[in-house]
Amino acid sequence: MFPQVLATVGGSGTRLYPLTLDQPKPLVELCDTAIIANLFRVLASQGCRRFILGSKGASNTLNLSNYFKAGEGFFKRLGIADHQDFSYQPLYDDVGSADSLRYCMNYFDIKDDLLVVSGDNLIDIDLSSIVQFHQKHKPVLTIALKEIAPGESISSYGVARVDEDMRIRGFVEKPKPGSEPSRMINTAFYLFSPEVREVLAKMGDKARDIGGDLIPYLTENGYPVYGFPVAGYWIDIGTPERLHQAAMDCLSGRVRHFDRKYCYKTNQWIHPSTLARIEPDLASGDIVLKGNVSIGRNCRIERGVVIENSHIGHTSLIDRDVEIKDSMVMSFAHIKHSVTINRAIVGRHCTLEEHSALGLNNGPNGGVPVVGENVVLPSESVVAPGVRVALLKYSHSILATGRFNELGIDERNIYFKEKIR
Repeated sequence: MFPQVLATVGGSGTRLYPLTLDQPKPLVELCDTAIIANLFRVLASQGCRRFILGSKGASNTLNLSNYFKAGEGFFKRLGIADHQDFSYQPLYDDVGSADSLRYCMNYFDIKDDLLVVSGDNLIDIDLSSIVQFHQKHKPVLTIALKEIAPGESISSYGVARVDEDMRIRGFVEKPKPGSEPSRMINTAFYLFSPEVREVLAKMGDKARDIGGDLIPYLTENGYPVYGFPVAGYWIDIGTPERLHQAAMDCLSGRVRHFDRKYCYKTNQWIHPSTLARIEPDLASGDIVLKGNVSIGRNCRIERGVVIENSHIGHTSLIDRDVEIKDSMVMSFAHIKHSVTINRAIVGRHCTLEEHSALGLNNGPNGGVPVVGENVVLPSESVVAPGVRVALLKYSHSILATGRFNELGIDERNIYFKEKIR
């Protein structure tokens, strides 16, 4: 039996604004499925049967509870009958992930190994291997480590100091280029032994964050902490660029356990309810699909549309002569005629009026333009790479973070961009 899973869910997700203005970051859509549901699917498909959501605050907890409820629908879609109900952290105002871990282990009386994951990561890991590694070395904590390729920036991660036998001696947070002790980074995927309950009790109020408090306490006080190298896929979905990358990786097949149904042609998936509407136009060439394409249920797509390496969320309307390339269009969108979308993210329930353009001439290193939920983008609008659009009513919340510069407003929307740091 695989370990129980605790997903730590907290924070406001400001780096993903405007997509997280109305919902928790773990519930942001990734190819028609919430980020956290994609993560849970990877774990459940390999044997995990009990999930606890360590969420904080009404917005996180109530939205997650409404999405998953007791988990019956989640497990049913996977064809899994032998499961336990989803559990949720009670109304407890934790001060961080380690405090949530302590509270949930005590509240649910967890006396076995516990897998703790971050609700905004996507990882494709061989669970049996990390469990066997943990049982062999018998540490208090095993951390999944991902080796970053030479040349790729490592300065935004916690980098492990590891011995030859993979025992972790500590982490260096956000090292300067050239000063990193290794290329192995913390993926926030943890397998704890039940002994950690005693450790957390000893730490008391000092146990706030897993990465910032608990792990340093363990390594500095001689508790065995080991690293397990992750060979598969991993990404921290903290920014629009990483969300976009995750979507492209799901479409391309890099995420091994990603659920892709209703294959139409090689690397193209169309829900039958949508295919029934558009199949004649696909056959005649009046609708063109190129590369890796996924289209959800109940979509209407008109003639003259070209979709390349993109996902179209369910119940979306795509009018004539629209071009969509290297993009993710979320559910209930309405893309009006002659719109061009390139390397962009379009949020749920958006309308892009005719002749608008997102991400023109956007290259692989350019910022991803994002149109937030419920936005109506005026006709002939041009949204440049890296620009984000949200409803005007959110302008104070956006600017109060100090992360963004206002670029302008119209009668409905605010246009903003992340500050250069």
